[in-house]
Order: sequence, then structure tokens, then C-alpha cells
Amino acid sequence: GTLRLLSGKWRLLVLFHLESGSVRWGALKRQLKPITPRMLTATLRSLEDDDLIWRRVENTIPPQVAYGLTEKGAGLAPVFNAMGKWGSENLS
Repeated sequence: GTLRLLSGKWRLLVLFHLESGSVRWGALKRQLKPITPRMLTATLRSLEDDDLIWRRVENTIPPQVAYGLTEKGAGLAPVFNAMGKWGSENLS
């Protein structure tokens, strides 16, 4: 269900950072310190497997990879925004 899609230490944070538009891998890595490259890649792959995000390889040298929310992922935005609001109000 929905909780499985949003569970995991980094999944919700990645979705939150992609809500405003596409983001390249390096920018996500900087925004999500202290995530390891391996964990970021694994999280992105699992979100892509669940059809919550898309992945685009840009034809540059070196190739750059960008990620963004799919329609399904964007549909979850109200859920993860509500969870974030609740957390900031109740866990601080």
C-alpha cells in the first residue's frame, strides 16, 4: 500500500526534493547529505521500479542523469507534504 511506497529512510526525502521539478543526481546528492552514493542510487532505482519517478539520461559529455516525479509520484505529493507538516508540528 501507500505506506510501503513511502517507507524507508530516504524515499520520502527524495520525493520531496523532486516535487518542484527535475533534479540531477549530483544535486540530489548534495541536498541529501549524508546519503551515500550507493544508497542514493538504490533509493532512486526502487522509486523508479515503483513508477514514482522517471529517469532521463541527458546526451552530454559526461552524460548527466536527471530525475523527476511521474504522474503517480506527483499524486502522492499531498500525502508526503501532510506527513512532513505533521512531523514538524509534533516531533520538534
